[in-house]
Amino acid sequence: MKKSLLTLSIAAAFFANITVAAEIHQGYSETAKQYQVNGNVISNVDTSANLWNPRGKSPEQLDARAQFLTDAADTRTAEQKKADAAYMEKYKGAIVINSLMPTSVGVIGNTVESFSRAIERNRDAGVTHFSSSIGAFHPKDVMFTYINDSDPVLKDLQVTKAKTSQDIRDAKAKGQMTMMYNSQGFDYNLDNLDYVDELHDSGVNIMNFVYNSKNHFATGIEYNADPLNQEGLTKLGEEFIKLANKRGIIVDTSHSSDATAIQAAKISTKPIMASHNNSSAVYPMTRNMSDEAIKAVGSTGGVVCTNGIGVFLSKDGNAQAETMAAHVVHTAKLIGKKGTCYASDYTHNLFDAMKIQVPMVDKYPPEKGFASPSQMAGIEDVWAIVAVLENKYDWSEQDIRGFLGENVMRVYKANWDK
Repeated sequence: MKKSLLTLSIAAAFFANITVAAEIHQGYSETAKQYQVNGNVISNVDTSANLWNPRGKSPEQLDARAQFLTDAADTRTAEQKKADAAYMEKYKGAIVINSLMPTSVGVIGNTVESFSRAIERNRDAGVTHFSSSIGAFHPKDVMFTYINDSDPVLKDLQVTKAKTSQDIRDAKAKGQMTMMYNSQGFDYNLDNLDYVDELHDSGVNIMNFVYNSKNHFATGIEYNADPLNQEGLTKLGEEFIKLANKRGIIVDTSHSSDATAIQAAKISTKPIMASHNNSSAVYPMTRNMSDEAIKAVGSTGGVVCTNGIGVFLSKDGNAQAETMAAHVVHTAKLIGKKGTCYASDYTHNLFDAMKIQVPMVDKYPPEKGFASPSQMAGIEDVWAIVAVLENKYDWSEQDIRGFLGENVMRVYKANWDK
């Protein structure tokens, strides 16, 4: 699968706030079987093409494209997945954390059923604690709706909200699971911090500044396209960090620009994290973090969690364990093995999410390389990464336990515990 460096997985970029310039339509043709814009060849007829134009297409064609992208997301065969059992057994006593799961009820069309499946899938994979998204640029009322609709599912499945790191350890000792909510940004029109305490009281224990673009808090990853950009936090963004540190809210720099992450690290008095980020040195694209930004997060005692979205991992969009491990190892070289962790960033209603978003050409224009096929690693793939780290890179059991969850627990403890 060939991809533009601008390509983003629809599932991974579900909250993206992208402004589509008029010039992308240069070369566009409604009647041609395919057309070319900025070097990207877009098909008007083949739903299994690398790039496909959804404008004016029938529901059947849109369904076919959604199914094609869903099928392309698979990473490993059933036989390959069987090998996970040995590593799950070896580390059955370890804290295992999925630091980002974008699957709360209501988010990109997730239902009670899909959220329930996501929780059970994480449980089956040996996860102790997960973080579930409740929005990015949504007004706070919508975020609270997502929380209120998701809370009953947690109760039914006996998942509790963690308020301290000890809550997670206690649940592990009982064979139970904990969770927290996260916000991946606040990109709606917001000019104060009145909402922060209310969201935190509802279980939102980690918050990001911005989702890709720019808002009242900071600049997002779109600004990484300019290597000279130094525009990061606003004054309100700085005030948010101070409030977050005071309230026990973890500052998250995923989807923020490198400049934002670097500045946030200088201001925060507590460890910060990038909950689902890969390395731009390993694979150069604006969504990934620079070495300087990774080092800045690490300087706070923080962590950078590699995610399983193929389009952020490699040019051919593969999310194989060795590809993910390369990002993990690079992060370790920069900030130590204690700075590594994993986030699946997996969309558990993938087909439905694709159906919703494939037609959204205002946010995901194929002329810019969006909505091409990409693999997506699930939470189970963390065990395949463990196998590579042990067998190829000679990571010790202690190193692996850190990667699985203890590194993130250190960040939780420093932010949450009195």
